[in-house]
Amino acid sequence: MSFAHPSYLWALLGLLVPIAIHLWSKKESKTIKIGSVQLLSESKSKQSSSIQLNEWWLLLLRIGIISLLVVLMAKPQWHAKVSNKSLTYIVEPELTQYSYFMSRFNALDESQEIRLLKENLPLKEDDEQATKNSVVQDYWALASEMDALHTDSIVVFTKGFVKGLKGARPETKHHINWIVIDSALSKEHPLLAYKKENQLQLYTARSASDETKISNELITLGSEYALNAQGDSLLISKNGTSKSVPVFTQNPLEVSIIYTDSLTADKTYLEAALKALSVYLDREIKVKTKSDIDDFTNKEADVVIWLSNKQYPKTVQKLLVWKEDTMAQSIITVGEDDNTFYFTKHINSENAVSERLTEKLLGVLDVNSEVERLLAEVDHRSVTASELETTYTPGKKKQKQLASWNVNPYLWLVLFALLLVERFVAHKRKQ
Repeated sequence: MSFAHPSYLWALLGLLVPIAIHLWSKKESKTIKIGSVQLLSESKSKQSSSIQLNEWWLLLLRIGIISLLVVLMAKPQWHAKVSNKSLTYIVEPELTQYSYFMSRFNALDESQEIRLLKENLPLKEDDEQATKNSVVQDYWALASEMDALHTDSIVVFTKGFVKGLKGARPETKHHINWIVIDSALSKEHPLLAYKKENQLQLYTARSASDETKISNELITLGSEYALNAQGDSLLISKNGTSKSVPVFTQNPLEVSIIYTDSLTADKTYLEAALKALSVYLDREIKVKTKSDIDDFTNKEADVVIWLSNKQYPKTVQKLLVWKEDTMAQSIITVGEDDNTFYFTKHINSENAVSERLTEKLLGVLDVNSEVERLLAEVDHRSVTASELETTYTPGKKKQKQLASWNVNPYLWLVLFALLLVERFVAHKRKQ
């Protein structure tokens, strides 16, 4: 047996309290002088002894109650030896829908088991419904959970999605063998459509194990493409299958440039870069310029570019602030939060090209955020088995595998019983 919080055992010193109270409350004997003892009946020493014994039992009951309370606070765990499985297979839930894959586990013996690669690593039941669409789990968090398995060897079958690697590489006591199942086929996933006058611009993701690409095309409504009655959803019918994607209306992007006279040349370069982005994105970008001597009032702008040494306004909009920094490695750097960026050096014809000013502005504008959100859901890029490997840290000496059993519920029952007995005895003895 072990204790989760052994420091609470110091509270056993509290056993001195009922002992002290018992000794302190003991009444002193009184001497009564009488003339003769002839008329007094003889007292039985056995009855006197019984009374004294009951008082000791009451003291022991109270000591037992305090002891149990202390042990319960220390949270005892009872350990028992368990037999290890020789081999444990852990399978990503999505793979269980493929019968040709699961057929390899048909001849398992009693020393082997199959678990699912999800939270708590549950056992795979024979009649369990196959999972067709499952959420990608945190592989390394699950690898840490594998340390609790009583097994000699672990083999994990997974699709090894890139988005399943989160945080730092963990250290594990088991050597885990990762096997990545690669579909090796590129899959197309229509994401969404934007309204473009009389046409729709459809964005499609093509995801494979090595890369994910986005393409867009202008489509016209017809046999393959149809809008619903509300006009907010597009039904795509191809190759005998159909899929519905959301339809968005892209409003023009509004950019406010607040500038001082010394940064007029930089304003001109920025206006030219935003005009080029408007052509590239096929989306209108409205640019409004204003001198910093005027009050900033355009709170409807999507992005505010502050080319001034004056204090910039506090706003929830995206903000690109002039903050010259000769040590900066980029012409635009990220600020303290996701909505703040710093413009670090004067623009000229050379660094506008070499430092990719237009590309950096694209990151500030954060266009097509809906596409990026939906793309994360269909990203099927995978990693290699070596990238999934955890840091194996074997113990200095092999420890016996023990199973821990929580004995607290049973101790609570014993404590309840002792309380009832103690109250009954105290009532009888009037203590």
